[in-house]
Amino acid sequence: MQQIMDYLILQAEKMRVTVAHFGVTRRSTELIGAASIELNEERSLADAVHQIAEKITGSPRIVLCLPPSLFAQRTVSLPFNDLRKVREVLPAHLQGDIALPVEELVLEVMPAGDGQFLALWARKSDIRAAINQFRDAGIEPQIVTSLPFALADLPGVPAECAACDGATLALLKGGRLTYFRSFNSAVTAPLITATLAALELSGLALPQRLCLVGPVAGAFDDADLLPVPAEVLETPSELGHLFKNDETFHQLAGLYAVARAGFAGTLPDFRQGELAWTAGDAKLRRKLLLTGILAVVCIVLLFVGKGLQYRAAVTNLVSLNNSVATMYREIFPGRAKAIDEISEVKGEIKKLAGIESSNGYLDILKKLVEAKGNNSINGLYEAEFEGRSLRVKGDARSAQEVNQFKATLTPMLATVELGEVKSRPDGTVGFTLTGTLKEGKK
Repeated sequence: MQQIMDYLILQAEKMRVTVAHFGVTRRSTELIGAASIELNEERSLADAVHQIAEKITGSPRIVLCLPPSLFAQRTVSLPFNDLRKVREVLPAHLQGDIALPVEELVLEVMPAGDGQFLALWARKSDIRAAINQFRDAGIEPQIVTSLPFALADLPGVPAECAACDGATLALLKGGRLTYFRSFNSAVTAPLITATLAALELSGLALPQRLCLVGPVAGAFDDADLLPVPAEVLETPSELGHLFKNDETFHQLAGLYAVARAGFAGTLPDFRQGELAWTAGDAKLRRKLLLTGILAVVCIVLLFVGKGLQYRAAVTNLVSLNNSVATMYREIFPGRAKAIDEISEVKGEIKKLAGIESSNGYLDILKKLVEAKGNNSINGLYEAEFEGRSLRVKGDARSAQEVNQFKATLTPMLATVELGEVKSRPDGTVGFTLTGTLKEGKK
């Protein structure tokens, strides 16, 4: 999806303000709206700007084009092509070559080809006054420039020519601006001829043709007196839908060129240093501050949520421990408080799990009673199961009868061991017998 950039171009002249709103993408340009407002005693520049401000839609990038007479130029040669480095060394390079201190100027630069650059400057006071005037009227420009600096982006203009828009004569070489001169009065053939002659004397080659655009295109009567052929720029066929007719084309072609140059990043901007546009930065800071506040709120809510979950988990754990302790006291009422109630309860469950059902447990006890007989074993007073292990304690009349009891249990047990046999004064004995149940015996 192509990125669309909106540009509101304002061209401020002595008796007129022309405005055009463009939507620009890499491949196409859309004319959203345009107007030309005459200035007179009844309508001041502030009134015109206020009227424009009321009709602005969206958030376009506002470009203010000041009269070219406010700007000066000089061609400089430098051994590198990086514009950032050129801007850094330009103040020192121009210091002493121009009448004004560079501290009072706003400097810009444009590549002119063949290792040369067109240095441009204007007084800070003039730029600041224009910014304040438009800001007070309701529109603060983000970019301050002048229309001649975008003449190389005029639709249909040749790469090698001189171009005149009625207020400025510019030389284009290789599609780059190499020189411009602004006129305070109406442009005439003698003025253009004198300018071209002076340039020729300075060593510059004259252009092969002169292209006329803007109001001068239809009012230049003495073009035959020029030293080079003159032609009027025509509306390119691919832009016929945009400008509708030649009159609209000549009125808005310069503003169109400014929008295209702004989108391409080649438009000089004199809002620099202390005059830099900061409203956008302040807006961005406000957005970042709001985003940061929302992020902090989300983090706080997250920690609060986790804290509540932790508190609920602790409460549930305490309740579970209390339940286990209560169950332990119910299961083992005679035992003292255990160190680990859960482990002891698990142990008892494992013991019970060794016999798969209560019926199996009773069957084994029944077999023990049958093996005991009626006379040989006096009694069995303890039988303990753990898994498949069996441990039996009882009384018998003699040790021989204990051995007979052990032999009786052999079919039921895989292993049988007779423990300690204790004799009593009355002749009876107490014994302990352990064994392992055979597989399938339950």
